[in-house]
Amino acid sequence: MRIELIIRLLLIVGIGAGIGWVTNFVAIKMLFRPYKEINFGLFKLQGLLPKRKHEIGESLAEIIQQELVSVKDIVDSMDKKAIEKKMDTTVRTMLDAKLYEEIKKNYPMVAMFITTDMLDKIKAIITDAILENKDKIIDMFSQYLEENIDFKGIIVENVDAFSLEKLEAVTYLLAKKEFKHIEIVGAVLGAIIGFIQFLIGLLI
Repeated sequence: MRIELIIRLLLIVGIGAGIGWVTNFVAIKMLFRPYKEINFGLFKLQGLLPKRKHEIGESLAEIIQQELVSVKDIVDSMDKKAIEKKMDTTVRTMLDAKLYEEIKKNYPMVAMFITTDMLDKIKAIITDAILENKDKIIDMFSQYLEENIDFKGIIVENVDAFSLEKLEAVTYLLAKKEFKHIEIVGAVLGAIIGFIQFLIGLLI
């Protein structure tokens, strides 16, 4: 009789643990699968993330933009001195490469009388004129970014375009231990429920 009880206990606890493990395993899998909706007539089946991918993208974009980083944050974090330095280098490089050629192309007669010193002075005048207004140029650029870049739309578009297979692989790679713990917890809870059912069966 005692052996039968032990066997019964092991069976009930084992079945409970198995059901708990399988339930959590399937629940984790159904976060991603099936990728495409399957119509069973009375109900439709599709993974949570594939089904709500766009909504998740919008929510994620909203959270990132409001709580983490926005276009304004990016603009504010820009190093203006570094931009000024880069602007100075770029302007001088462009003038060195293009100024004389453009003068020669558009004003060939003038180009004949331009010396190296004159050309350097022209370059300096143009460079100074641009750099004197560097703050206005940077502010104009920053304002344009804030007003015209749809930061939220970019995030949503990228999420929509992100491969579900890749998303699943990355998620499993990052949360492999956590998913395994969830499966184990399901097995443990199932075993505990099975044990309680066994005790109730004895009392009844």
